[in-house]
Amino acid sequence: MELSITQPDDWHLHLRDGKLLEAVVSHCSDHFGRAIIMPNRKPPVTKTSEAMAYREAILKALPESSKFTPLMTIYLTDTTPHEIKLARESRVVFAVKLYPAGATTNSQHGVTNLFRKCLPVLEEMVQQNMPLLVHGEVTSLDVDVFDREKVFIDEVLDPLIQKFPRLKVVMEHITTKDAVKFVESCDDGFVAATVTPQHLALNRNSIFQGGL
Repeated sequence: MELSITQPDDWHLHLRDGKLLEAVVSHCSDHFGRAIIMPNRKPPVTKTSEAMAYREAILKALPESSKFTPLMTIYLTDTTPHEIKLARESRVVFAVKLYPAGATTNSQHGVTNLFRKCLPVLEEMVQQNMPLLVHGEVTSLDVDVFDREKVFIDEVLDPLIQKFPRLKVVMEHITTKDAVKFVESCDDGFVAATVTPQHLALNRNSIFQGGL
């Protein structure tokens, strides 16, 4: 029996820069049709013009025969509503990425208080139908590392959706049953999630096997 599937897309791809970009993008172009490109470079991609320049660097690194399409994102920081309009008009920027400050690689420029600093931008994202891609964890030192996703849902994501019910949100690389249940409870089509293979195969015990 033979099963054929359409060339898949990658909805969370890090390409980085320089030689690493060249090495990774040639591999990806063999396997994926399109990919959402993460903006947490050094420095981060915070403007539409930067996303467009990054896209050109990606296309330049591709083999000539490649039909791979990079779908660009911008990094939410001191972003303005005008920048969201530019992103939509560009036709190459497809989403905005939320990194809580200090949560992951190159997130030092991320958001420290979403509700105090980003409300005008979020309102414009609703108007422009621009999705928010979420790295869903809090960074408070008093929150257990295994509870960070659940606390983020309770303290940030749920209030956000209550305030902006028509904001498209994607919880990226979810890791807990709490996140699955939350997405299932949002049955209006505005909240989705991605799951990575490693988060399906590994659990918290895997972190400690052979040393941390």
